[in-house]
Amino acid sequence: MDENVMLTRQEVADRLRVDKRWLIRNASEGPEYFKLPGGTIRYSEADLENWLKQRKVKD
Repeated sequence: MDENVMLTRQEVADRLRVDKRWLIRNASEGPEYFKLPGGTIRYSEADLENWLKQRKVKD
């Protein structure tokens, strides 16, 4: 994992196997993202991995 890799909303949705609209609706609970000029949204691959690790459930 390269800390500098930035992912599009569609790439994140594909990795999580969710609809892109889920990311939009759950923006406050979902992975952090960057809003670039012009409204472009990008997610850090490292932030996404950390967000997923925080949600791991041990049963």
